[in-house]
Amino acid sequence: MDHYFFYGTLRSLFVLEAVIGRSSSDLIFQEAFVPDSELRIVVNESFPVIIFDSLYKGVNGTLVQGLNSEDISRILFFEDVEFTPQKLLARVGQKNIQAKYFSQHGVRPSDDPWSFEEWKKKDEKLSTITAKLWMELYGKYTAVEAEQFWSEIKTKAISKFNLND
Repeated sequence: MDHYFFYGTLRSLFVLEAVIGRSSSDLIFQEAFVPDSELRIVVNESFPVIIFDSLYKGVNGTLVQGLNSEDISRILFFEDVEFTPQKLLARVGQKNIQAKYFSQHGVRPSDDPWSFEEWKKKDEKLSTITAKLWMELYGKYTAVEAEQFWSEIKTKAISKFNLND
């Protein structure tokens, strides 16, 4: 069974369930750590990218088991063309586990660190709304085709967020 390491917004059950379109109650979640890595905010976005260097302390994240092929298809759509699955070793306790993660391709990391805790307080609700709106395009468009709607989705999500606040 594949393990997936989530280090960013997909660590949120609200965002993950919006993306996979179902409850996550059958999935197995474990806290995990990836050494020699750091999270940075993607330029002009609120989500992170993971970068690797031996100078970095490491990144905490969540190891997830039990995702089915439809879940992965939906996650790949959500992650868009900018992120592709790669392999890494994640530490759970004293054990190293090979896992897949979504690595950046074509995104620019800023110099600013990204914190899951800060993001949860500030952006989780808006990100969940955005994920739900974005996933309405799943099955209608490819990720490449859907990219043209990203600005519109972000604007619509902010509007919905402001109405619910």
